[in-house]
Amino acid sequence: MLTNIRAIPNCSQSKIGFVTYEEIVRIGLEFPDVVHTLAWGTPALKRKKAFMISLKEDGESIVVRLDWDNHDCLLADHPDVFFKTPHYDGYNALLVRLNDLNDDLARKIIEYSWLEAPRKQVKCPT
Repeated sequence: MLTNIRAIPNCSQSKIGFVTYEEIVRIGLEFPDVVHTLAWGTPALKRKKAFMISLKEDGESIVVRLDWDNHDCLLADHPDVFFKTPHYDGYNALLVRLNDLNDDLARKIIEYSWLEAPRKQVKCPT
């Protein structure tokens, strides 16, 4: 069972700072079985062949695959950092503004994405 993001000490009080995609890649590659590759034509991190994170075309945001509990919590608690577009409705993926992401939260979402990656993608529970 994943730890809920609300349980991260001082998560919301952490200093907000600019996290680059290169830093996301560096942290992601610290996890076993993670490769830097392409997904849908953009740079991405995958755990073996399973999607985790990709850079969006704007170069300022990423899309990250998460479990539903952390997906919903992050979206509710950090609307300045995490957001959705209609394209991702119904899927356990969030868009992340890199300019508003802090290092601690970046590391946690990469960890959660790494844990979620081997699982079968599921639509929103009803």
